[in-house]
Amino acid sequence: MDLDSGAGLLHRLTSYTPDREWDTPADDPRVRRDLVPNDPATLPPPVKGYPGGLPVLALPRDLPDPGTPATAVLAGVPAPARPLDAAQLGRVLFLGAGVVRTAARAGRRVLFRASGSAGARFPLEVYASTRGVAGVPDGVHWYDAVEHALVQVAPAAAGAATTLVVTGVPWRTGWRYAERGWRHLYWDAGTLLSQLSAATAGAGLAPRLRSLFPDATVRELVGADGVHEYPLALLSLGDGEPAITPTGAATPGELPPVELPLCTGAQRAGERDDLGAPWPEGAALSDVPPSDPLDEVVRRRGSQRRMDRSRTLPRALLEWPMAAALRGVDVPHWVAVHGVDGVPPGLYRWPELSRPLRAGDLRDELLRVCLDQALAADAAYVVVAATPRAPLDDRAYRDAQLAAGLVEGRLHLAAYALGAGASGMTFLDSEVPGLLGEPDDTVGLLFTCVGVPEYASRAGGRPGAPVEVRPVTPRLGRS
Repeated sequence: MDLDSGAGLLHRLTSYTPDREWDTPADDPRVRRDLVPNDPATLPPPVKGYPGGLPVLALPRDLPDPGTPATAVLAGVPAPARPLDAAQLGRVLFLGAGVVRTAARAGRRVLFRASGSAGARFPLEVYASTRGVAGVPDGVHWYDAVEHALVQVAPAAAGAATTLVVTGVPWRTGWRYAERGWRHLYWDAGTLLSQLSAATAGAGLAPRLRSLFPDATVRELVGADGVHEYPLALLSLGDGEPAITPTGAATPGELPPVELPLCTGAQRAGERDDLGAPWPEGAALSDVPPSDPLDEVVRRRGSQRRMDRSRTLPRALLEWPMAAALRGVDVPHWVAVHGVDGVPPGLYRWPELSRPLRAGDLRDELLRVCLDQALAADAAYVVVAATPRAPLDDRAYRDAQLAAGLVEGRLHLAAYALGAGASGMTFLDSEVPGLLGEPDDTVGLLFTCVGVPEYASRAGGRPGAPVEVRPVTPRLGRS
C-alpha cells in the first residue's frame, strides 16, 4: 500500500499520534482545514432526501420474528427458510438500519439505528434491489429508516438475487472525524452487515456478502455520485446472480455538497470493474450456548458507555464470542485480557490463550493507546484487529477495515446475547505496533471492548415506535 497516494495516503494523514490531538488535522494541504468539527451550522441531515412523486411502499410494521436464537445464528447453524416477502424484507432492513431509539442532544434529535455507529453519526444508506419479493415491486428501492418504507429510485436491475447495497456518506461522519471518517464508513458498514447478515440467516435466506464489485455499475444502480456517496458492500439474499446491473437511470436524492477530496481519492483508488465471489461463511460452531432470539438481542443491543472494572467475565464469554465473530474472517486479532476468569491478564494472539505474548496488567497502557477512554481499561477484555501493511492494496485496505467492523458487530451481538456489553473504540495508530509487539508497518484497524455493563441499555422500539433514551456519558481517564 503506497503511503503517498490513494488509501495509503489517507491512512497516513488520518493516523492518530500522541503529539497531535485527535481533532487537529494533519498539517498537509490535502487535508481540509476549513471545516470545523461538530459545527452545528454544518450538521448534515441524518438521512438522504428525495423529491416527492416517487413510488413509496410502506413496509409492514408487524415484523415476522423467526424466533431463531442469536447464538445459533452467530454459530452458523442453518435456519429453516422463510418466505421472502415485504414483511420479511422489512424485518431484515429494520434489524440492520431501522431507527430503534431517539434522544435529545445539544438541542437536536438523534436517531439511533439498530446497528451501532462511531459517534452516533450513522453515515450509511441501504438500498434493496428486489427481484421476486412478494408484495414488493421489482426495482431499486432506498430504505427510509424513519418511515420504515421503500422509496423506488430506479427500475428493476438485471440479475436474479435480491441484493442489498450499503453506501457511505463521507460528510456525515467527516463532520465529526474529518477525513478519518472514511475509515469509519467501513467500520460502520461491517457492523451494519453483521446484523443484516444475521437477520437474513435467521430467516434461512442465505446471505452472501461481497466487497468486490464493479463500483461504477453499482453507483449507477443507486444514483450515488462517488463523491458525496459511494457503495461499500453488497449483500445478496441467496446464491443467484446479484441484481446489480442497472436498466435505467436512478433518482440521485439530496445530500449536502461537501467534499473531502482525500476521501474521494482513497475511494477511487480502490475502484474495480469485476464482481468477486462471496465472502466465505466459515465452518459452523458445534457449541451453541442458549440465548434469546436474535430479534430480541438486536433490539437490546447498544453501545455500552460504562463498564464495571471490578467484575470479571467467565472464560466462555471470551472464547465463544471470539470464535463466532471470526468465523470465515482471516484478519489477525489480538486480545488484551484485563478480567477474565481462568485467563491471566496479558496480551494474547487469538486463538492462542494458553500463553500470553505479554503477561501482566495492561489497563493503563490500553487506556493511553485508546485516547484516555475509560472503557479500554474497564472492560474485561479488549479485542484488537490489525494487519501487515505490505500485502494491502487500495481495495484490500477497504476489505480489512470492513472485516474488522464485521467482527466488531458480531462481538456486539454475541456479548449482548450472553449477558455482557461491548463497544467499539478508536486508538493511537502509532502505538499499535508497540502494544502488539509487531513490526512498525502494522496497520491498526479497530478495537472492541467487551465487559460487564455498569447499566442496562433500554431495549429499542419497533418500526415507527422508537423509544426515547437519555444518552450515557462515557468516562475519561482511570475509574
